[in-house]
Amino acid sequence: MTQPTPALVTSALDHPLRQIVDNSSAVIYIKDLQGRYCLVNPAFERFFKLHAEEVLGRSDHELFGSAVADRLRANDLSVISLRHPVEFEEQLQLQDRSWTYLSSKLPLFDENGQVIAVCGISTDISERKRVEEALRHVALGVAAASSEEVFEALVRYLARSLHADFAFVSRMSDPSSRQLSTLALYYAGKLRANVSYPIVGTPCQEVFGKAFHLVESGLGQRYAADESLRLFNLDSYAGYPLFASDGRPLGLIAVGHSGPLPERGLVESILRIFSVRAAAELQRLDAEASYRAIFEASEDAIFVHDLDSGALVDVNPRACQAYGYSYAQMLQNNIDAFSGGQLSCTGEDAASWLERARNEGPQRFEWCRRNQDGSLHWDEVFLKRATIGGIDRILAFTREITQRKEAERALRASEQQYRTIVGSALDCIIGMDAEGRITTFNPAAEQCFGYRRDEVLGQPLAELIIPERTRGAHQQGLQRYLQTGAGPYLGRRVEVCALRADGREFPAELAISVVKDRQGPHFIGFLRDITERKQAEQHREQLERQLRQAQRMEAIGHLTGGIAHDFNNLLTSMLGYTVMAEELAESQGDERLCRYLARVQHSAEKARDLIQQMLTFSRGSRGKPQPVRLGQLIGDFLQLLQSTLPASVEIETDLAEELPLVLVDPVQLEQVLMNLCINARDAMGGVGRLHVAMQRCQIGESVCASCQQCFAGDYLQLSVADSGPGIAKELQGRIFEPFFSTKAQGQGSGMGLSMAHGIVHEYAGHIRLRSRAGEGTRFEVLIPLLGEEQQPAARAQPTGVNEADRPKLRGRVAIVDDEPQVAEFMAERLAAWGLDVQVWCDAEQASDELLSAPYAWDLVILDQCMPRLTGLQLARRLLAARADWPIALYTGFSDGLSEAEVLDLGLRALLHKPLDQARLYELLRLTLSDQAD
Repeated sequence: MTQPTPALVTSALDHPLRQIVDNSSAVIYIKDLQGRYCLVNPAFERFFKLHAEEVLGRSDHELFGSAVADRLRANDLSVISLRHPVEFEEQLQLQDRSWTYLSSKLPLFDENGQVIAVCGISTDISERKRVEEALRHVALGVAAASSEEVFEALVRYLARSLHADFAFVSRMSDPSSRQLSTLALYYAGKLRANVSYPIVGTPCQEVFGKAFHLVESGLGQRYAADESLRLFNLDSYAGYPLFASDGRPLGLIAVGHSGPLPERGLVESILRIFSVRAAAELQRLDAEASYRAIFEASEDAIFVHDLDSGALVDVNPRACQAYGYSYAQMLQNNIDAFSGGQLSCTGEDAASWLERARNEGPQRFEWCRRNQDGSLHWDEVFLKRATIGGIDRILAFTREITQRKEAERALRASEQQYRTIVGSALDCIIGMDAEGRITTFNPAAEQCFGYRRDEVLGQPLAELIIPERTRGAHQQGLQRYLQTGAGPYLGRRVEVCALRADGREFPAELAISVVKDRQGPHFIGFLRDITERKQAEQHREQLERQLRQAQRMEAIGHLTGGIAHDFNNLLTSMLGYTVMAEELAESQGDERLCRYLARVQHSAEKARDLIQQMLTFSRGSRGKPQPVRLGQLIGDFLQLLQSTLPASVEIETDLAEELPLVLVDPVQLEQVLMNLCINARDAMGGVGRLHVAMQRCQIGESVCASCQQCFAGDYLQLSVADSGPGIAKELQGRIFEPFFSTKAQGQGSGMGLSMAHGIVHEYAGHIRLRSRAGEGTRFEVLIPLLGEEQQPAARAQPTGVNEADRPKLRGRVAIVDDEPQVAEFMAERLAAWGLDVQVWCDAEQASDELLSAPYAWDLVILDQCMPRLTGLQLARRLLAARADWPIALYTGFSDGLSEAEVLDLGLRALLHKPLDQARLYELLRLTLSDQAD
């Protein structure tokens, strides 16, 4: 039969499969039936450091030793004969090192089903085999019974695993001098005596408390000061640090060799494996040392019992001191010698407790003991099974509780007194056990909650007096306390919501204490109904809010009033000179100048209107109230409003008929309505629905949105509602502040709502606001009703005089004003009307000169707001000298000053800046004509 050639064999690999073979990290090869290599992949070439040309066509006997080649050939023949894949562990000796491969070999068939070659895929498992060997050695070391044997076994097997001459485990013996001591030392195949050595200048310095350290060669030259390296003839070294579970450095484990150690990765892996067992044993030694120190120093008496017999095998000094026996006497006595003979405190009972601790787990109980002197004492005992030095024992911890037991007896003796106190307490006292059942319910609790004591005892507390929404939190808090012994309500006074028998909730103040007894924790709650106190606090908070709002509005009012005063002084001269300039331009026939001056006057009047709004808000300017039937007024106003709003705003009205009269200034109320409608238009973006309604309503109790005062009564309600986005809750408290606006800069002065606040409150009214985000806004203006008997007579309005028809005036007039610009304007204005005018800007100087010749003046015009001496103060001086002296007062801001009050003082008139020149002329004409008469 003709054997297939290598080319025929390898041609069976198509192109994609060949790519997989070439890029695989595993060694892949194909041999023909004579064992000659037909194909090897790059991994094969890298591992054997042979080119494919040197391998193809050659057999294993030509590449490896006969012993290895025979084993490989036998494996190939087994696959050929079995005709299915087989997995082998194959070993090679290559480059003075033994390698172990896991080889999966499978037969290759031709189209007739005949085996024509063997394909092998080999993976290096040398590292895994070495680690498995190291683990086997560690397992042998772990089997050692004592600590000393464990360390000795570890270093012995560690040296064997790495074929090292030298191995040891050491720990820090003297931290102050940085001294290490070996716990086991192995050299040249034997265990050696342990030694201590300074860590400085040794390779161990690079390991202890740090990390793995390897010196592959030249150890003696690198650490020339370490004489032990020359003593043991070491040329290489590897060490691994040992740490406790909390990160503390414990020591190190290391190996050394006269020649090179195996490769770094293998050495580090094996040292890491051995270090785990060594560190665990060191921690166990530390724990035993700590245990003994705690055992000797404990303030509790500690007994160590044999697991099976229960006999004492060890006691601490505190136990000997408490019982009055020596250590030897304690170990010689049996439990009966310590028994107090009380109920459940006999030797038989003690044996029963020990058996439970052995079989069921930790036990806690109270025990009456008898000391050597015969005295009886009570102890709290805790039994726990534990392993000490590798031997299972039962530990008994006892703490004397004699005083507590006596206190309990005293407490039981005072139980009747306790019941008397609970029964007469004014606060609710409610007891609850660890399962949440009511155990105590005093008469105050019966009265507060509406339950009888016999109805609730034994019932779940949560279901009776805790609202349903908080019951879950109550149960969680109870469970948390039972598990941890801590709770957020303990030791504190807290406010809670409680539930009466009729389902009503009420606020309560609660304090909880815990009493522990043999049945477990018992909770005592002291509860007080604070409904009245909360109502009082809410009322106080409401009053505080009202006071803060009133103070803020008052402060803002003073501020705006001061600003208005200064502005009115400026506007007086601006408007006055503008009017005079217009008169001059008109007389000269300069139409362009007249047009320019008209625009200046228009802008100044707009500024005057803004100042008027500020004065209205600050209550420095009063309206002219009169009885008004608002239905007709609002109806007429809405017709005008319709023409000013865009067609995209739909206006709906609901105006009740036959509404009673209210006392308001109709012009000011129109301003309020206009501002509310303009704000609504802007809020809707010019598109939406505007609803204006008016009706009479009885307000039970409500809070004003702007002044925060509570009010009630019979009111006429004017409401403006829009379909806009609403006002955010955080902004609703600020919208009535002057100059506060949510509009873009330049699109509003922020005075609209503050002016509405001033006007409405001027007439003892209030404003309510109803707005939610996305649901529009509704302002309700509430004006108190006016009875028929309160209707005042309507005031006649003065009529103006045409400038062209004004005759020249005659007389001598004195003007006192601290503002030079205003005084200068007044002098020019009055001089233009034909008057002889003298001006003073200093009130004291004016007072002296006027009083020197009181009858030399036909009229005195005084500014109210002047430094050192106000207009009214100066007027009183002048009237004291001449009772009929004609005096007029004018002001830019007259907070708390009305025209009626001025007239009652003997003055002729109260004028407001910027001055109405027609009214000023009329005042001068009438006053000076009276003087002429």
